[in-house]
Amino acid sequence: MKSASRRLEIALAVSLTWGGTAAIAHAEPPPAAEPPPAADAPPPAPPEPPPPPPPAPMAIATVAPPPPAAAPAQLKIDLANGTNIRFGVLLQPQYQLLGFNNRDGYSSDFFVHRTRFLVGGTVMGAFDYFLDTELANIGIATSTAGTDAMMMATSNARKTIPGMNLLDVFVTWKSLGDQFKVDVGYMLPPLGHNAVQGAGTLFGLDYNAYSFALHNAAFSQNPAASAANPAAAGVLPGTLSTGRDVGVQLRGLVVGGMLEYRVGAFQGIRTAATADDALSSNMPRLTARLQLNLMDAEPGFFYSGTYLGKKKIVSIGAAFDYQKALTSSSFDDAYHMFALDGFVDLPMGGGVLTIQENFMGWHGGTLLGTLPKWTDTIEAGFTFLDLKISPIVRYDRAWGGTGVATQQRFSGGVAFWPFGHNANVKLFYSRLNVDSPTARGVNQVNAQLQLYFF
Repeated sequence: MKSASRRLEIALAVSLTWGGTAAIAHAEPPPAAEPPPAADAPPPAPPEPPPPPPPAPMAIATVAPPPPAAAPAQLKIDLANGTNIRFGVLLQPQYQLLGFNNRDGYSSDFFVHRTRFLVGGTVMGAFDYFLDTELANIGIATSTAGTDAMMMATSNARKTIPGMNLLDVFVTWKSLGDQFKVDVGYMLPPLGHNAVQGAGTLFGLDYNAYSFALHNAAFSQNPAASAANPAAAGVLPGTLSTGRDVGVQLRGLVVGGMLEYRVGAFQGIRTAATADDALSSNMPRLTARLQLNLMDAEPGFFYSGTYLGKKKIVSIGAAFDYQKALTSSSFDDAYHMFALDGFVDLPMGGGVLTIQENFMGWHGGTLLGTLPKWTDTIEAGFTFLDLKISPIVRYDRAWGGTGVATQQRFSGGVAFWPFGHNANVKLFYSRLNVDSPTARGVNQVNAQLQLYFF
């Protein structure tokens, strides 16, 4: 019994020993340790980054187109030592209808009212120069070839192609800045505000009717002829230089720009030679102007008829013009003129209010023939800046003086400023009434395109 029990224990021991050995033999061995890398082996490659997430659906954005490029303000060439040269043009093609009370039909003309080439710039940073050419009223019908381009009183009218003239030629010494400048050459003398404006920056269709009465051949030689056409009184480019004169002028802005002065001596009217006196021996023409600027100043040589919201102008001006003839023995014998003017060009209410008045008193004396005694012009309008449109009205009147009938001119129209003074369109109607039994009333319609840059 004991032997049987002994044999059973030995058998169990052998069985347990065999099962343990078999389990060890079939178990997965532990991973072997990796050998250290060799000294010259390249470093292991970094693990690849996970792929990026898929992009979100792209929203469709509305991109505003770029604004159109602005037109160049000037064509300019810069040279060394503060010297440069600028070029510009002024073109004013027009269509005009003229109707007279005592004639059937209307005079109808396409013509180019002004054609100017402008050149200016600076020399050595101290001298400005300016000159422009003028071809006036190209193609308009005339009563006789070579005569005043606006006269249409007789038959045998023909178109005229004028020659080119120099309109302005002057140099400005500006070393002392805006406080003191000297202009020398052929220029506009300092009369009323309207008479010193640039033709490319006018507010209405043209200058006031009487701003250049002194220089108007029609007024001084034939008042009845000037009454035949609203443009004949004061608006005759090429006729006696349209107000220009040769001389020297001092001008500047003082008191912080609040006061502007202009004082000049000019050729004026020169006397003929006599048995005792040499040619052109009379005194020069003396002219002066003061302007009080209650807001912004106007520092340039030429004023503007409107600044289209770029300036705030409220000004009051006064001017005086005088020249004595050899035979003048008193002030009353000499030619003299005085002017009072006011100018408002003020942004307000999304637009610009523009009002200008020029009152002038004339006396020809022994030096001149017929001149009106008094002239007055008031021009007013409002520019809607969003619409770029200006309705404009104007009233001109001349009265008094020996041999000059009272004239009244009513004008109204609209100006469209798509590119400001650089490119605009104006359409105006005017009616001239003359207090004379022999004078004709005139209806006039003008449509004008302007292209200008300088």
